[in-house]
Amino acid sequence: MSTERSTLHTYAHAADIPEDAWTGLLRPQDLYLDERWLRVAERTAGCPMRYALLHRGGTVVAGLATALADKTASWVLARPDTLLEFSAQDGRPGAGDILRELPGSPADTMLPTLVCGGRHMGRSRVAARGGVTHTEVAALVGWAEELAAEQGAASVAYPFVEESDTVLRQVLSERGYLSHESGRYSTLAVPPGGFDDYLRRMTAHRRNRVLSERRRIGEAGVRMRIEPLRAELFPRLGELEHQLMRKYGVAWSPEQTAEVLGEMLVEFGEGIRVVQAEADGELRGFATILQFRGHWYARQSGFDYAYQDQLGKLPLYFETVYYFPVEEAARLGVSTIHYGLGSESAKLSRGCTAEPQHSYLLPVGPLGKTFRG
Repeated sequence: MSTERSTLHTYAHAADIPEDAWTGLLRPQDLYLDERWLRVAERTAGCPMRYALLHRGGTVVAGLATALADKTASWVLARPDTLLEFSAQDGRPGAGDILRELPGSPADTMLPTLVCGGRHMGRSRVAARGGVTHTEVAALVGWAEELAAEQGAASVAYPFVEESDTVLRQVLSERGYLSHESGRYSTLAVPPGGFDDYLRRMTAHRRNRVLSERRRIGEAGVRMRIEPLRAELFPRLGELEHQLMRKYGVAWSPEQTAEVLGEMLVEFGEGIRVVQAEADGELRGFATILQFRGHWYARQSGFDYAYQDQLGKLPLYFETVYYFPVEEAARLGVSTIHYGLGSESAKLSRGCTAEPQHSYLLPVGPLGKTFRG
């Protein structure tokens, strides 16, 4: 156990954080805590973000990113109030119990909320070097609670803590946080032997189905490619993502897609690629992919559903998001593809594994008094 004195340094913007200090805390699984992504989040989140680094002696050993969200925050799939409602609807353990105890709606009682561990879906964490102590993690958690009080938050939240993050989970439990399962984060280990190796991992039934789906794609004349993202693609990508969002009842405009892609392109340059499915001279489906330390992260996607339906529900989704990327990832030496939360059964059937995520919530102010009795 270290006896060196620890000090805390805070920052109002990701650009102010010493880059070498922060990047040394990250794993290949932490793209969304990379400073480039944090800068994108700051410009698109519509809410203030704050950061802290914990120094032990002369070394930065841990850091925490936060975002203050209210009812105007558009990222509803990761906002703790709506996440609680979605989790309860899905029957996730613990969510219904917390929802029943609230004195009002989640939005009315939990907001504003200080979201900790990054403003993204999956793997909310205290970024840390190996060997970080329970006390050091607790110091950053305590700083966030003080920040929440200063900002007038009604709650503090870590929406997607990994089940394997035992230190953070223990710290939060000891400090009185409520918890519920909030989803399962899916990743795919890319077979080094390429697509044939990928198929060998499947049952015979699934393997035959995948081959049948790929034959249909080929017979339809769909051409697949992956290339660096270009701004001239934004309008069509925006329309395709709008179609996908509309299908699932999410309000999202092509202009929002263009804004987010533009921000990503500024920060990541050729580190962001787009998988494209083209037929009859038109882009029919896409998936964006970010690369970070030998891992790929699947981001936005979208599809021309009218075109698919004309051809008997052509399986563009699986070709664009799974099969073609797996081929390319193996060819390029990528070890892992991150698929994140949602659509778990489809992801598992295509070779992913999934780790449970847990939302931790600390009611503060009047809401805290309600839960403490």
